[in-house]
Amino acid sequence: SPRFPNGLANSSGAVGRFLTDSTGLTVTGYIPRLAEGVPHNEDGVGGMHLYMPWWLDNKALDFPRGYHIEISGGRRAPSYGILGGIERVNGAGGYGKQLKDDYRKYYGSTVSFAGRGEMVPNDDSYCEIDPVVVDKYGIPVLRFHFKFTEHERLQAKHMQETFREIIHEMGGTPLTPMPAAEEGYGLATGGRIIHEVGTTRMGDDPRTSVVSGHCQAHDVKNVFIADGGPFVSNADKNVTWTILALSMRTSEYIVQARNQRLL
Repeated sequence: SPRFPNGLANSSGAVGRFLTDSTGLTVTGYIPRLAEGVPHNEDGVGGMHLYMPWWLDNKALDFPRGYHIEISGGRRAPSYGILGGIERVNGAGGYGKQLKDDYRKYYGSTVSFAGRGEMVPNDDSYCEIDPVVVDKYGIPVLRFHFKFTEHERLQAKHMQETFREIIHEMGGTPLTPMPAAEEGYGLATGGRIIHEVGTTRMGDDPRTSVVSGHCQAHDVKNVFIADGGPFVSNADKNVTWTILALSMRTSEYIVQARNQRLL
């Protein structure tokens, strides 16, 4: 429109920009001492995984930010899938008598280490309205552009080296080879971890941000964005609780501003 030539609440040009997702990869190891154990049911002893927070804050590393580790394994009742990568233990594959024997022998002997880390926002990761493609209702869809930088690739390298060292110290063997630098050290593609935030970032300066500290659009005072859009960065923590907290805070501010006739 003439009032908003760059789109609603986009005088800063920051709408759609600085999209981020969590970094992530997983390494699974076979631990011989856990093999051929007595079958038993561990259901009810814990949740999906253990959690190890970032432990190298303020250390001299070749990448910024950090990541946490999610550790999983055990002998809980199996779910759909191929049971912890057991088909990779001896190269027999995922079919037939050998696989069934491997299940009986190796189930519960694999331990997985998943890293989830912080991505640094960059100019090459953003979304925009697709000029051609529409959905079944005729509404234009979003077109995504995403790029990890050397920051995230070096973080992934650190994850790989750390997880493999832990597995070796446990007397085990990783089930997959170390990915090369050309493969991004196994870093999951953007959107795979589904912790996408950003695109309407929060800030005090309307020239460089979309919303205020109360998630209120600088340009349109009765527009509030109560989701993951206002995040200026994406820490290694899962974002849901922070989204809920910001939404509650924003809701309380709307009520207060309305009562004071500021809206």
